[in-house]
Amino acid sequence: MPISAQGSSIADFLSTKPNLFTSGFQFPVMILRDSALEHNIKRMASYCKSLGFELAPHVKTPMSPQIAKRQIAAGAWGLTIANFNQARIMFEYGFKKLIIGNEVMEPTSIAEIAKINGSGAGHIIFYIDSLAGLKIAQDSIANVANAKLNVFMEIGAVGGRAGIRDLDLLKTILGEIAKDDRIYVRGVSGFEGAVPGGDRAGDGIEKLRIFLRHIVAAAEITAPFIREDKIIISAGGSSFFDYVAEEFAKYQGDAHRILRSGGYVSHDHVHYEDLYPFMGLPDSERFYPALELWARVLSIPEPDLAILNFGKRDAGNDLDNPLPILKLGNKPEAFKGEIEKLNDQHAFMKISPGTTAVGEIIGCGISHPCTNFDKWQLLPLVNDNYDVIDLVHTHF
Repeated sequence: MPISAQGSSIADFLSTKPNLFTSGFQFPVMILRDSALEHNIKRMASYCKSLGFELAPHVKTPMSPQIAKRQIAAGAWGLTIANFNQARIMFEYGFKKLIIGNEVMEPTSIAEIAKINGSGAGHIIFYIDSLAGLKIAQDSIANVANAKLNVFMEIGAVGGRAGIRDLDLLKTILGEIAKDDRIYVRGVSGFEGAVPGGDRAGDGIEKLRIFLRHIVAAAEITAPFIREDKIIISAGGSSFFDYVAEEFAKYQGDAHRILRSGGYVSHDHVHYEDLYPFMGLPDSERFYPALELWARVLSIPEPDLAILNFGKRDAGNDLDNPLPILKLGNKPEAFKGEIEKLNDQHAFMKISPGTTAVGEIIGCGISHPCTNFDKWQLLPLVNDNYDVIDLVHTHF
């Protein structure tokens, strides 16, 4: 934040109508573009509605209640999070319908979930994929009055992540749950993004489809064990949700079909941009990158090398380094460079000689938003003129 803003409330700061480039912001700064965020939320909501699917966006990407409220306002069924700590944060911000997209093994967390569900204060679902996990859940609620657990049977792929591989095991677990009136099976779930070899090339598509059909088969087995409402069948990251929609549409029973995509909300410039379902569609039907990282040129020690003042502390590089795309002149203009490597606080940018100067401000797109939001507690939300219209809190 600008030095002049220190000691101000956020409301007072915003009342000054700050601009990213003219109000003394200290670089590097990660920002969110409001127009892209709004477009992506509406685009995904309309896509799900057009297919008769529901959406429980995976909010572990931004972990921002402000953004989650916008997703719920656009029609989301509920939220997905990664663990009970995240569930507690979102629950305390008023979100009551939550999917923990994971097994929960902490007895104290399971007991707290059972209390929340049993009291009617919230509806939290988590995953079970083993008899051992079921036993831990049962033992954890032994002394909880009015305990109630809502669970998904997680289905997995051989060589992939967690989840039941063998449908005979699924039948065994369901049979054991049926003996326990404290535990309610809500449906089946899986994550196609963890399927080994699954992608949009060659036989990768068929590997994804085989896995999704496996989830549908699991749903057919699970449906008779549903005691409240209708079965939920759920999957869908931000890369292959079109295949999920196609395969889940083949389920013959009455069901809530829920996608859990999360990265779409901010999208990116590299990872998702290169493989998500809306590639090749008109601009109005694509997702727009919402995250940008702006940094200063500290040094040009060699004609084709510029050192920027951000590093691994400021931007994710688990899949790709940030991508230089803009330079600030009188206004942001197109720029091309390549971040070859990152230190903790420095970025090594390959440039064409003479294309930038010490002290200039460079804007970078990012890859894989899931490891970028977590670097920042406050992100300026800007309009298309880079006027700061809000500050977005994250809660990691």
